[in-house]
Amino acid sequence: MYLRRTYRRGAFEYAIAESFEVDGVWQYRELCHLGEDPGAFIEYPGGNSFYIDEDLERDLERADVLFSTDELERLFLPFLDPEIRRVVDLFDRGGYSPKRRRTYSSREMDALQKGLHSFDKRRLHYLRCGRVDIGNLEEKSWKFLNVLLEKSRDEIEHILEDMERQLPEREIRAYLFTALHLQTHFSHLVSRNHPGMLDPERVDHFFLEDLCRLNRDERFFRGVRRDDHSILHPYLNRYVMLYFDQGWDPHSVWDEDIQDFISRHRLYRSSPSGAHGLSPEEVGACRELGLEPLVFRTLSRGEVVQSYRRKALEAHPDTGGDHEAFVRIKEAYECLIRLKH
Repeated sequence: MYLRRTYRRGAFEYAIAESFEVDGVWQYRELCHLGEDPGAFIEYPGGNSFYIDEDLERDLERADVLFSTDELERLFLPFLDPEIRRVVDLFDRGGYSPKRRRTYSSREMDALQKGLHSFDKRRLHYLRCGRVDIGNLEEKSWKFLNVLLEKSRDEIEHILEDMERQLPEREIRAYLFTALHLQTHFSHLVSRNHPGMLDPERVDHFFLEDLCRLNRDERFFRGVRRDDHSILHPYLNRYVMLYFDQGWDPHSVWDEDIQDFISRHRLYRSSPSGAHGLSPEEVGACRELGLEPLVFRTLSRGEVVQSYRRKALEAHPDTGGDHEAFVRIKEAYECLIRLKH
């Protein structure tokens, strides 16, 4: 079992789901819908104890799901009262023991891992090791990949998305560069594994090209029902947002520092227009993101990022938008985010 999260009607909704196999193809099914607050299913009888709503357990039993109490409680740990969660972690470092994983013989592991998609292998390798140069993952089987075996595409995406949330922002682009193996588009043996040294426009071009190619890859979407292959699937759509939210480290940061230094030490400054204290270029950027200049001054960095994500999603060509509008939105975001250190 795993906790499935989807974004609907402006909010996240949750469900308990499980992967199952039909004719050699792994799919998923939702077992119980939990709504927007899974914490509502946690009961606190007193002290530091808790248990999961008994009606929910009975619903799972009626669905012929095999599970243990510990396994079910583990799904709800992120929604536990923070003080009780602290006590649980104190007495059980690392939380509840995960469900015992199946052990594989070398022959079984080799056969099953050959069925894993290279995109999944590269993602997990970077998330575990943090390396852009991944070597040859196809050469042999690796035990760390077993966590992805015998799971549906949906469960694999939830496992990796949970791990991605732990990535520092400065590593996100390097992670996606590695996951899509964009190194193959560059010939220089040194710079190809240092994406910050490469032409950013070429990297951006290959990122979108390869992501769209993956969107058409039937092997990657095996077991997933798709009605429209021309639209970027939600499993991949999140990577467009992650990628264009970030700059390359360290070169983009270095360039921004230089520009900030020049701006602070100019002898002649252009007069800001109006009470908002923004230059005409910055005012135009605000309008591109749908922000009022006076309101922009009160927004946090995260709120500016969220505004950009909404506009970029509307304008991205893969979601039916206009390429030129998408470029303008990206440039507006880069102009404004520098003001939110």
